[in-house]
Amino acid sequence: MTKFILVRHGEPTYEEVISLGFKGHGLAFSPLTENGINEVLKTAENEFFSDSDILISSPYTRAMQTASIIGNKYNLMVNVEVLLHEWIVDTNNNYNSNEEFIKNIKLAKKEWEMYLANPNFEFSKETESLLSVRKRILSVLERYCDYDKVIVVAHGLLISMLFEKKVKLHTGEFVVTTSEELEKKFDFVPKKLVKRK
Repeated sequence: MTKFILVRHGEPTYEEVISLGFKGHGLAFSPLTENGINEVLKTAENEFFSDSDILISSPYTRAMQTASIIGNKYNLMVNVEVLLHEWIVDTNNNYNSNEEFIKNIKLAKKEWEMYLANPNFEFSKETESLLSVRKRILSVLERYCDYDKVIVVAHGLLISMLFEKKVKLHTGEFVVTTSEELEKKFDFVPKKLVKRK
């Protein structure tokens, strides 16, 4: 059985990337605030992280910076997993305002509620379906079931998709699940791709 320590990245700041005119995926370059760094330093003090075998992270700056702080504390390299990226609220990746961003979030939440009421519901193409988000994170975790303890640094929504209800994690906080729990809830098939020594 594998334990997955699911860490939400620390608090980010978007000021610089917005001032540079970045949008869509460009917002992924946002680093942690000083408060965010302190959140993660505090989280990293938790002894539950000790004896972890491997650390994987979303490719977003805020997640990789979080992972590097934890990895430094426990002498673990950061392994970047592209599919642990944040939920894509605009599949065209070209929203130009907070209003457009919020509109897409509301659409996605409404569609998720419709899916829960009717599993045959088809999501629109305007935003990544939350079902797709769940499949993405599960496909990554399946590959790490040959380890005993895996630290996973990702985003709040991705982490929530592994539970029956929304997990309200503050930035820098973590929860734990196991491969056994995921097998009971989802179509989760651990893949033993690498034999560890």
